[in-house]
Amino acid sequence: MTTRVAVVTDSTADIPPALAERFDVHVVPLTLRLGSQTYEDRVSITPAQFMAEVSHADALPSTEQPSVARFHQLYLELGRTHDAIVSIHLSSRLSGTYQSARLARDQIDGRLAVAVLDSRSASMALGFPVLRAAALARSGAAFEEIVRAAELAIEQSHLVFLVDTLEYLRRGGRIGRAAEIVGSALQLKPILRIENGVVVPYARTRTRPRALATLATLVGEFPQVGNLAIMAGPGARDVRRLADALSRVCPPDRTIFTDLSPVLASHVGPGGLGVAVNEGPPLELGEMEDS
Repeated sequence: MTTRVAVVTDSTADIPPALAERFDVHVVPLTLRLGSQTYEDRVSITPAQFMAEVSHADALPSTEQPSVARFHQLYLELGRTHDAIVSIHLSSRLSGTYQSARLARDQIDGRLAVAVLDSRSASMALGFPVLRAAALARSGAAFEEIVRAAELAIEQSHLVFLVDTLEYLRRGGRIGRAAEIVGSALQLKPILRIENGVVVPYARTRTRPRALATLATLVGEFPQVGNLAIMAGPGARDVRRLADALSRVCPPDRTIFTDLSPVLASHVGPGGLGVAVNEGPPLELGEMEDS
């Protein structure tokens, strides 16, 4: 008998909604608090709405992981129609989302096979392992095979991004203060990456055009590129320019365009622009539309 495996992730995976639906990915939203308002990431607030709200907010938004109960409820619901679950999430060193999922798995108490994986990354560097797992689940692959493939895809997925300022990452506690001081003192346009689950400096440039060129060069140095994703934060410019520069690295039919989730955008700040690389075999994405 074929084992039916469900694939779960969280809203910071930045998988375009139409693609998540096509791959049958179940997405649990994080929470965003902006002033007196509370929103569910990508559910009750979209990236465009977030940009409009944050532009006149008095304080930076705060974010919160999904509750254990939220995961537990979803796992139980999926258990009615599936035999196992693969749940892949935002880096445990950036959020407690992974821990919430693990605690929810423990509450299932063996009634359902649930593998909870730490992507050690964010955005589409989380999204690519999720899509790999979902593609295999749709093909009827065994639970253990899907888990192994997802773990390999985590190793093969990378995130690099540029920000106009490190202030948002610093305030959110997502980057060391030493890096923030260097960036502010020299007025740099830093390029960052996530390494072992945390944000670290990757390259230092002085202007936005130079940062874009450096970002494209760094991506082009990966030995193999199965897929790319270009993620735009609120007010991000130069998306098409970056896409043109990267077209020699990866063709458009293997490139995903998406917006940073409001939760991630709240930490990256206005103008953030990122690229995720899947070094594994190309995923068949089907018809893709710009986000």
